[in-house]
Amino acid sequence: MDSLPAILEKFKDPVWGAAKLGEISIFKRFTNAELQKLYSCGQFSVLRPQCHAVIEGESSRGLFVILDGTVSVFKNDPTNNSMARLAVLESGAYFGELSLFDSTPRSATVTAESTVQCFSLDASVFLQFLEKMGDNLQLRFYRTCAEELVVRLRSLNLDYIASQNTLWRYAFRKEK
Repeated sequence: MDSLPAILEKFKDPVWGAAKLGEISIFKRFTNAELQKLYSCGQFSVLRPQCHAVIEGESSRGLFVILDGTVSVFKNDPTNNSMARLAVLESGAYFGELSLFDSTPRSATVTAESTVQCFSLDASVFLQFLEKMGDNLQLRFYRTCAEELVVRLRSLNLDYIASQNTLWRYAFRKEK
C-alpha cells in the first residue's frame, strides 16, 4: 500500500484517476477522455478503520470507489435489531451506485475495516456531467448499469432457489 502522501499526489493526476475509474465495471464504456473529465468532478477521501462511509437510512449523496482498503456492507435486521454483514468490498469495488438513480435513503451501512482511500462522486454532479456529455454517454452508462442489474438479479434468483430448497429440506426432514 502506498503512503498517504504518495496517494494524495497520485490523486491529483487525472491520467492516474482515469485509469482507476476505468477499472470499475460501470464505467467500462467511457472513453479515456471522458474518464479524465469525470475524475475531475470527484473528491478523494480517507476513512479510518471502523468509520462509516454511509449509514443505512441516511440521505443518498453519491457513489464511492475504493482505491485502496477494505469495507464491510451491513444491513439492519429488524427481527433481532442487529446488523447482518452482506459483503466485504476491496480495492476496485464501488458502492452507493443506487443513489445515481434516485434519492431514496441509503439501503445499507458501509464501514471501513482498514484505512480506506476512496474516490467519491456526488450524484447531482454526476448527473450534470452526463447531461453535459450528451445522450451517447448517457446511453452507454445506463446500458452498462442495466447489464449489471441483470447479472445481480440472476444471482439473486439462484440464491433464492437454493435457500428455498434448503428450507424445504429442513422442514421435511425426519426426526429420529
